[in-house]
Amino acid sequence: MDKNNTIRIAFGLVLLSLLIAIIFGAGFVSILKLVLPNINSTNVSLISMLVSTLMIGLPVIIYLRINGFSIRKRLRINKISQNTLFSIIIISIGFIVIIDELDRIVYTLFGSPDFLSKLVEQLKITSIYNGFLIILITIIVAPLVEELLFRGFLQKVLEESWEDITKAILVTSLFFALVHLNPYWIVQIYLLGMLLGYLSWRTNSIIPGIILHGLNNGFAVALNNVENVFNQYYNWHEHVNPVWIIIAIVLIILGFRMLNKDLENQS
Repeated sequence: MDKNNTIRIAFGLVLLSLLIAIIFGAGFVSILKLVLPNINSTNVSLISMLVSTLMIGLPVIIYLRINGFSIRKRLRINKISQNTLFSIIIISIGFIVIIDELDRIVYTLFGSPDFLSKLVEQLKITSIYNGFLIILITIIVAPLVEELLFRGFLQKVLEESWEDITKAILVTSLFFALVHLNPYWIVQIYLLGMLLGYLSWRTNSIIPGIILHGLNNGFAVALNNVENVFNQYYNWHEHVNPVWIIIAIVLIILGFRMLNKDLENQS
């Protein structure tokens, strides 16, 4: 198949996936409100978010099945070693702290818009039920589905078509940032996407990306729900305590050294 046509199909499938997610999410909201008119609006939003997120990968799976591709190979669903896993966790912890500080800098410079405040409110855990939904969506389902779609599918197609790893990672990361439709997060998501893309390529697996993505989302949920703990030990004048910044940088350097050593031993 022509490489340009392959790239067009890949981007088309990603856009179709996102469109289907929006349609199913909106449709499910309407059905829930019709069937259960007294249901809590926050729970409606969470359930529709779960449904729409689960639908994201459907067009890609159908496309791969129809064309006889191996889903595992085409989406980079490959195992990683325990040492690689450990190094990814260390890198993730360090990177999450840096990204959090970037968030705070952006909010200091530009303020926090109303839609972000509403999103933060939606992610407040107020019961076992909605806490389960929030954790399921943000920490498990969204990281899994988004990494399958962006790093497993789109980036891999671009890597093979362009034969330029850097370009494939940068373009996929930009697309990943833009589809989140949040100008206040675009820099942070772009940087996150670059690291997710690099780790997926370097390890030939989406598992590192799922781990980093899940930990990042989990940290955001924790920060949103146990503010008092963070205020005491983590925050410093509405920013991250410089001690944690230094620790984060050390963790990132250490984690990459461990990762490179482990991958060299495997080769």
